[in-house]
Order: sequence, then C-alpha cells, then structure tokens
Amino acid sequence: MKPWTRKFVGVIGVTAAAVTIPVAVAPSAHADSAYGCNYPEVCFYTDTHVQSAIVARFKVVTSSWQYLKYPNTNYAVVNTRNDDVAYVLNSSGTVNCVKPNGSYSSAERVVAVRISSRSTC
Repeated sequence: MKPWTRKFVGVIGVTAAAVTIPVAVAPSAHADSAYGCNYPEVCFYTDTHVQSAIVARFKVVTSSWQYLKYPNTNYAVVNTRNDDVAYVLNSSGTVNCVKPNGSYSSAERVVAVRISSRSTC
C-alpha cells in the first residue's frame, strides 16, 4: 500500500469506529430500596429505627385509609415513592405527612396510612 493510501484507510477506519460506538444512556432517576423497603413502597418498622424489622408495607395510592394489621407505638416509616406523599394517621387523630423519598419516626401509636398522588405535603 502506498503511504497516502494507508493514511486514507486509517482515517476512514477511525471515523467508522467513532460512528459505530454505542452510546450509553443513563436511566431515568427513581428511588431504589431504602432500609429494606423496596420502590415504590411505604414501609413501617417495629420502632423508631429504620434498622428494625419491617411490620407493614403499602403500595397502593388510595383516597381512604389503609389500616395496619398490627398498630404499634414508637415507629419509623420510609416512603420510597418518587412523586407521592404518605399520610400517617396516629391513634390521637393527628396526621403526619411523609414526603416522597422521605422518612419519619414518632413515639405515637400509628394506625393507618394513605398514599396520595400529591407530590408535596
């Protein structure tokens, strides 16, 4: 091969390689599991520490309360949902709001949760 032919073939080869290199596209952001609570769940733990055992998991957006089978005091809650808030009803009648991808703990007795499609508390 002549020197100018080698250069021409080399340029074409590099150009072709650059064109055929696949581009990796990052997936859209979403929450992953946190403290054993999988996306898109709202989880309740046995005490105020998220390292304790999970006692309830909820996924469904509803307009009414979903009651915990075993209400307990001193709880923690983790919301792994990206765009939905979780309202937590305590036995005293107070309602606390857990932001998307947020957590909350309390010494009150929790009795129910309502997952809302609202993105802010």
